[in-house]
Parts: sequence; structure tokens; C-alpha cells
Amino acid sequence: MKKIRRTITMCAMALLLAGCGGQGGAEKNTDNAASAQTQYGTGDTLKQAGLGAMAILYDDSVWTYDETQGSDSSMAFTMEDGSLLGLSCSKESFYQHPLDMIQISSQLNAAYEGFEEIEAPTPVTVQGEEWYEWIYQYEENGVETVALQRFYGKNYYAYTMSYIAEKQTYEADKNEALKVMNSAVMSVPDNDENEQKAAKFLVGEWDLGESGYLVLHDDGTYAWYMDESKDEKNMHKGTYAGDVSNESLGFTEGEGVYLVLFPEVLYMDGEEGKTASAKYDYAISLEQQANGAYQMINTTTFAMYDMTKQ
Repeated sequence: MKKIRRTITMCAMALLLAGCGGQGGAEKNTDNAASAQTQYGTGDTLKQAGLGAMAILYDDSVWTYDETQGSDSSMAFTMEDGSLLGLSCSKESFYQHPLDMIQISSQLNAAYEGFEEIEAPTPVTVQGEEWYEWIYQYEENGVETVALQRFYGKNYYAYTMSYIAEKQTYEADKNEALKVMNSAVMSVPDNDENEQKAAKFLVGEWDLGESGYLVLHDDGTYAWYMDESKDEKNMHKGTYAGDVSNESLGFTEGEGVYLVLFPEVLYMDGEEGKTASAKYDYAISLEQQANGAYQMINTTTFAMYDMTKQ
């Protein structure tokens, strides 16, 4: 049990746990998970649990709610044989993407002895929402353990579901864990109003000088060309979002714009590939320079860009 507790802690660290608001608890009774009933048979003894904007159903003859492992941003359920199901949530400083969350989790879990990916991240649809599922194994105190995790991100909100078991019991308990995971219903609030305000500034063609040419379309897609020729053999493209205020970046509406890019494909000399990250965050100052340019900074690398609207 000690190793499983530690793994749940690592999951929480990966999400930074800034709080996700409105934890329901194991006995919360809402309507969010009504459609999740179909994941179970009619003979199952079901209860509903809620964490932030996530509601799940679980069979309390199989899973025991473990209040000692919970917090305002996490919940845990255990089986008699020690297998554990953990839920975590947080509201972060920047927009979230499941693949970026997995990359952070992978870096943390790499410290475990015998850490090895079993199945690469794969998108799965749960109650109409897209999650990413990732499976890996590791050892602690000589015991082989397997973890199946699912990651969900929507604007600033991040959620994980984790099934963790000793290798010898993993397959036997997996189906019961998936019943709970597949019952998850999400009601994360959108950020549409601020995104639309940001889009009024962002949509258009931007000259980034030596850094190329960024085109932000009104349908939420973008293309970043490596030079002003807009050669599609050297560029990356995907989707984007924005906000007109961001407390972590230190600006309110009218002072700056937050831009996040979610690249889907990269072309280098015509060869298709992937960018190094699943998302890139930028802060744009609305204080226009003498030459008409705005300053943009990558919040991770601190690379600076002068961007001029065409």
C-alpha cells in the first residue's frame, strides 16, 4: 500500500494541485453521472462520487472510499487486495493538454526503479469527452506494479484517473477499475467569453521577423511558417486558444493577451513529424511599440518575439 500511496502523490505533484473547486465527496448525490449507469449491470451496488467538475459511479461492494488518502483535490478508493483507484484535479496557470500532462508525469515517474512504458498515450472517449490513456510499470521494494492513467484537460482545468495495482492482480481488477473510469461525466466550465475577446485581437496574419510568420484563423486553427515565404514544407500547424486576462502572467483585460498553441503536425523540409511539446504558451503585451509591433514571450523558454499584424 505504501508504494501505491506514493504513486498517487506523484500524480498529484504532476498536476500541481492548485485546487479545482467544489469537491463533491464520496457520498455526493448529483445528476452528473446519470448516463454512467449503463457501464454497470443491474445487480451492481452503486454510489456516486464527485470531485470538482467530475462525477463517477462506483460499486461499494468492490471499492472502499479511503478518506485518509483524499484532499480537496484528490480522492482514493481501494480494493481488499490493495489495488487502488485515484482521482485528481487542479486548476492551473495555463491551458492544459493531456499529452503535456503525461509528459510531466513521465518525467516524475522516471525516478522509479524499472519504470517502463507499456502502452503509449492513446485518446479514448468517455461519456462524450476525450481523455488520453497511458499505461506503464515500475518497481518499488522489489514489487512490480502497473499503472493505468487517464488524463483530461479543458482550458485551465486538469483531471486524472489512476488505476494502480501489483502486476499479479492488475488484470484481475482492471475491468472493475475501467467501469468506474468509463462512468466519468465532466462539467468543466468553459472560457468562451474571454476566448472570443482574445480572438478579436489574435485573428489575422502576424509577421514575426526572423521567427517566421504566424497565421491565426477565426476557426481556431493556426499555421506557423518558418519564414515569410509561407513555405508549407517548413511549418507547424494545429489549434489555438487565448484569454484576455491571466493572473499568473500579471495582466488583466486590456493589458495583455494569453495565447496557447496546440500543434498537431510539424513539417521540416517537407518531412512530417511532431513538435517537442503538445502545447506552447505565450504572453503578449498590448503596449504597442513605436514601430507598431507587439512583444510576445514564450512563458517556458522566455524567447521574445516582435509581432506585427499584416
